Amino acid sequence: MTQFEYYSHNKMSQVKNDFTPALIKELKSFLVERVVDNMSTEDLVQYVTDDLDDMYKNMADEEFLNDAKNYWDDGFEDVIEEIREYADCDFKKDRRDDFLDSLSEGKDLDDYGSKVDALVDSMGVTDQDVYTKHRRKDLDLL
Repeated sequence: MTQFEYYSHNKMSQVKNDFTPALIKELKSFLVERVVDNMSTEDLVQYVTDDLDDMYKNMADEEFLNDAKNYWDDGFEDVIEEIREYADCDFKKDRRDDFLDSLSEGKDLDDYGSKVDALVDSMGVTDQDVYTKHRRKDLDLL
């Protein structure tokens, strides 16, 4: 049992509360769920990327290579050859940037401009159908 003291906004005072291991376990699970639910996709990708970077950096080479072999399975040798060619080339672009850019491709499909474009496209409107001579009666009276 863990005793924890905190300020209760419900009681407007300091409170000492006892937390059982089962309660702490459920609270941890709920907090993880809420934090992940409130993260943007970009933040979630960055968090997982950083976590995996740290895990692989601290892992023994043999253990890492075993994990990589298990992940790529039959394609492991092809990946090794691709990475070897990349490592030996004179010019390099950060592979991580390419990966993160690929995650954002098509991202603007949910923005307002894309929705308007999709609506206009669905209406069959083309540049050829546009009538360029527009007159307003109130301007003619000026």
